[in-house]
Amino acid sequence: MLALVTSDRSYINNLLDKLTFSKEKSPNKTEVYKCKYDNHEFIILVMGYGKVNIGSSLRYLSDKYNIKAVICIGTGGSITDTNDIFSAVIPTSTLEFDVDFMPNGYKPAQVPLIDKAIYKTNDDLNNCLKNACIKRNINYSYDVIATSDMFVSNYNLSNSIRREYNAGLVDSEAGSVGEYCYINDIPYSCLKVVSNFASNNAIKQYNLYDDNASNIMQNVIYKFLKLFYKE
Repeated sequence: MLALVTSDRSYINNLLDKLTFSKEKSPNKTEVYKCKYDNHEFIILVMGYGKVNIGSSLRYLSDKYNIKAVICIGTGGSITDTNDIFSAVIPTSTLEFDVDFMPNGYKPAQVPLIDKAIYKTNDDLNNCLKNACIKRNINYSYDVIATSDMFVSNYNLSNSIRREYNAGLVDSEAGSVGEYCYINDIPYSCLKVVSNFASNNAIKQYNLYDDNASNIMQNVIYKFLKLFYKE
């Protein structure tokens, strides 16, 4: 079963309007929706923010449902001029840039006792997301997404992330989802639409553009569902 996962209910409102769904029982503030597209069942999970919420929500999801693939969806902050506002980013890999155990002998972004620091996405899912962007006439790029438990709104920080990891976008979910899926051997990918540049003007841009970026993302994901289940 496919699972679409996101941080906030606002990133699925329009999508749910187009689907048949039922809200499932779930713990704490996690929201789980069992959805249908053309008689195919899949899950939408609202995880909340923060790595603890993400990890516990994904654990609940995979324990209760037969999850075979995960797509992380939402918006993010661009840290390169090539990823403009309202363009889409499909990550080739994700990481958690706020993880630093290098004094203990680990690589940058590597969580202790996990043998990788960067989590590769699934090529087939990436290709389906790419085709959905093309069908919706949305500019897209393949890039690296760097995740943290913070909203990046500082030019010096975003520039250092770009230099260190060659990333093109920052967000609060994709790297954590990647870590979980890697540990549990679940194919995953991600679609993020740029709502702002992660610089000193990030908060103002986010407030201006996030709703539109979210609408674009949800339109692409609806097309993705058609491609995923029919082609």
